[in-house]
Amino acid sequence: MNIQYWPNKQGIELNMQVSKLFRKLYLKFNYNLYNKTAHILSIDIINVQVKKEIFKIILLELEILVLDIIELDLHLHDLKQLNKKILIDLVNKSMTNFWITKVKTTDSTNQQRFLFSQIKHKLLSEDTLLLQNLLIYLVFGDDIKQTPDYLFINRRTPTKHIEILLDNLVIQLADIIFSEIIKAEKSVSSLFNFLMSKQICNDRYLSTRALATFRNNLVWSHFIEFYIRLPKMIYNNRYEVWLFSKDGLKCQYVYANRENNLGYLSAIQMIVITLLEIQDFIVPKLKNLIFLAGKVSLTILHNLIAYAISNILQSVIFVTRYQKKL
Repeated sequence: MNIQYWPNKQGIELNMQVSKLFRKLYLKFNYNLYNKTAHILSIDIINVQVKKEIFKIILLELEILVLDIIELDLHLHDLKQLNKKILIDLVNKSMTNFWITKVKTTDSTNQQRFLFSQIKHKLLSEDTLLLQNLLIYLVFGDDIKQTPDYLFINRRTPTKHIEILLDNLVIQLADIIFSEIIKAEKSVSSLFNFLMSKQICNDRYLSTRALATFRNNLVWSHFIEFYIRLPKMIYNNRYEVWLFSKDGLKCQYVYANRENNLGYLSAIQMIVITLLEIQDFIVPKLKNLIFLAGKVSLTILHNLIAYAISNILQSVIFVTRYQKKL
């Protein structure tokens, strides 16, 4: 199978590829949109139709963003400097649009007020991987010098890679947005009433008990992700991406140079990194020690069994000879 590569400069070819990529993603919204992984997403709580709507809203806002960047003729340096603000603005606009179209109200002030406090750590550690690199590909084309986070053998970026980044952005932003909506509802009962009144609840969570379990699991999942999985992925130079597939939403890991992300980790996260380093130092030696001990034990056991069998055979031979003499 021939590998298609992303255009390396601005022009008609790049515009055509971007248009084709967006059309392809719109079609993916007709796939199975259920989460097929062991990881919990906040959007698991809503039904498929609402998922599709929020995905479309995010993709539409991204299209507008790309067109605005091109129209304003922003330079690459400006894009990098403004990336965090652009990402926050993209999430806010997508949330407001969803709030107006689905919830039928313009009162999104409270939701936006919660926003930055919830996602700021994710933005600080992953904003380049989440949005900046994708925007560079969509606006400026494939310039390996400007997107050094990924390694490709021939120094050219496959189109499939940009497709993966686009899938990941839409799913992760939807997860962030609905995480904020869930957080805005202070109690399980108010969240239940909100989901039921707007008719957006997944059939699996049509009781306050199921909803409470989901919310607790979501909080625990965020805790594990932030304090354990995130530093582990940074230490291993890996990045988790979410994908649309015909079987459902899936996730996988891709290589990404994340050395610069170490500076954003908290003290607790750095402890996790330290424990990983200790593990890398001790575990191989412990395995070798266990292997050596096992080998010695097997040798001793083998010699004991051989000695026992030898003694038994000698006893049998002695008894046999003794009986013949009699």
